Formats: sequence, C-alpha cells, structure tokens
Amino acid sequence: MLDSNYRSFFENANIGLYRVTPGRGVVRANPTLVALNGYASEAEMLRDLAENGNDWYVDPERRAEFYRQISETGRVEQFVSEVRRMTTGETLWISENAWAVRDADGNAIFYEGTVQDVTDRVNADRQLARARLQAESASQAKSTFLAVMSHELRSPLNAIIGFAEIIAGKLLGPSDPRYFEYAEDIRISGTHLLGLIGDILDLSKIGAGKMHLDERPVDLASVATRTARLFAANLSKAQVRLELAVPADFPPLLADPMRLGQILINLVSNAIKFTPPGGTVTIAAETRADGIAIRVIDTGVGMTPAEATRALEPFVQIGNGFDRSGSGGGTGLGLSICRELATLHGGRLTIDSVKGSGTTVVLHLSPDRALPRPAAG
Repeated sequence: MLDSNYRSFFENANIGLYRVTPGRGVVRANPTLVALNGYASEAEMLRDLAENGNDWYVDPERRAEFYRQISETGRVEQFVSEVRRMTTGETLWISENAWAVRDADGNAIFYEGTVQDVTDRVNADRQLARARLQAESASQAKSTFLAVMSHELRSPLNAIIGFAEIIAGKLLGPSDPRYFEYAEDIRISGTHLLGLIGDILDLSKIGAGKMHLDERPVDLASVATRTARLFAANLSKAQVRLELAVPADFPPLLADPMRLGQILINLVSNAIKFTPPGGTVTIAAETRADGIAIRVIDTGVGMTPAEATRALEPFVQIGNGFDRSGSGGGTGLGLSICRELATLHGGRLTIDSVKGSGTTVVLHLSPDRALPRPAAG
C-alpha cells in the first residue's frame, strides 16, 4: 500500500514509476508507465506480466546488467535501454533510475525506479552522430581531392614547363630534332590537362545541380558507331578488337546524345586501357520488360567485388595488374561521372566483374526511355 502522502505523486507523475521485488516481479506501476506500455490499467499490466512474463528489454543482457548493478551498489542511474512496448512490440528507448528499498537488517525488499521515454533524444543523438560522420567524411574527401588534384595538375604542368624551357632556351642547340618530340610531349600533356579540367568541371556541375540534359530521340547504334571510330587508332595500337552488338531494330532512346556519348566514351576508354592485346571490347544493348540495358563488355583483367564497388567512387584508381597507360591512367573520375550522368537520366550504373575474366559495365535505363520507332515511309 502506498502512503496517502505519496499517492497523488505516484498517480500523477509524468514519468513512469514502478516497484519490483528482488525476484524480479513487478508489483506496482503508475499510470504513466502503464500507458507507456499500452495497457488500460495497472491491474491489466500486472496480470499480463504474471501470466506471460516480462520480456521488456530488446537486448536480454540489459536485464541481467540492471540487476547486477543494483545488487552491487543499490542504485542504477541513467540506464538507457531499447525496450518493447509490451502490448504492441513497438520498440522505444527509455532511461531508468532505480534504487533498493531495504528492511531494518539491510536486506533489499523492493527495487523502485523511474522510467522516462528518451526515444526522441536517442534519435537526435544518432542524427547528430551521422551528421558528424558525414562532416568528417566530407573533410576527408576534400583532403583527398586536394591531394589528388595537386598531383594530377602538377605532373602535366611540370612536363609542359620543363619541355617549354628546353625549347625556349635552345638548351640542345639551335635546331635539335628532339625539340619536335618535346613539342609533341607538350601537346600530350596539355590535352591531358584539358581533359582533367573538363572532368572536374563536369563533376562540379553535377554536384551543384547545374548540369541539365538536352533530351531528344537518340539512335544508340549511331552513337556506338561514332564511339568506335573515335577509338580506331587506340584499338589498333592496343591490338584490341571493338565489336558492336546493338540490334538493328533497337528503339530510339530519349536521352541527351552528348552525355550518352560521353558515357560510352568513358566506358570504352576504360575497357581498352585494361584489356591486354588480343582481347575484345563489346558495346551491346537490349530492351527488357524491366528496362533498357546498355553494356560495355571487355575481356580484360577484371576486378574483385570490392574493387568494382570502389571503382565508382571519385578519384579511385584500381591497381589491377595491367594498365597500358603505364601510369595509372587518368584521375579516377570517368566511372564516377558516368554514374552521375546515368542518375541524371533516371538510370543507374552497375559493374559485374571477375578478377582475371573481364568486366561488364551496364547502364540501366527505365522502359519509358525507349521511344516508338518512326514509321517507314
């Protein structure tokens, strides 16, 4: 029985109050705790616990820890746990404070405590922790970006400046034929630098939401053919064959022709770079019930699943044992840009690769990107 002086406090407190025996049986629960667990009355709650047991804590170890602390010290403070609302099984977070009530000989006869719903606080703490991790990740990404850019910009610039100084100062004499070779090196370095800056600008535009598509009907076979022509010299030098497997009746696509071409160029360039002599790169496409799949398939060195996942991240270059560029080639932006351009088209990019057995990169587009073929006339 409760002393009449404390009955009003027990019944009207806006936090849960309870009393349990050392044998872990609940003998009292105030209206707030009863409501927290979804019961209509204290009697209903106590009867349900007596008949069906008390499976309140989501983690059963929490109950053992609660009784360990209170038996050793006589108190439990700020004991935060995930619990189940007894009537519905819905989970929430609570904070408990409890203490032992002892008899004249110092033996614990009851444990009493308070329960407060702290779900909102726990969720807020989690959101704050996620935001902090995101901020730390962004800071790390910024540091990585600056480190990579410092290296990638400095290398071609040093080459341009160095060769230009040799030519301008006529350090090899007034008309050494090597000047023509150095002029070609300057051109190659300048082209690499221009491509790098273009990739950075594209990624920046996409990140700022300022890249907009110019969508129109696109003949994929024509885009694939133009891509093949662009790489004719590279393919001959690399001794790699490029095959086109776009069906003759493939429907026109609603897409940005320049950006769709950019995706194919980046994917084919990557495929050639990591395919040894005698290998094959294929541009294929098919329409299915669930959408359109445009594939660039190579017989190159392939990647592990972990490497394939990382390859889609900006500035990541996979060291996979073969790279005909001999320098790690590029900045690791190509696949990342392709992924973002795919997203702008409402699609996605996936990589299916097996180490030593080649790679297939797939551009997935929704079915409504396929347009009716124009009537023959």
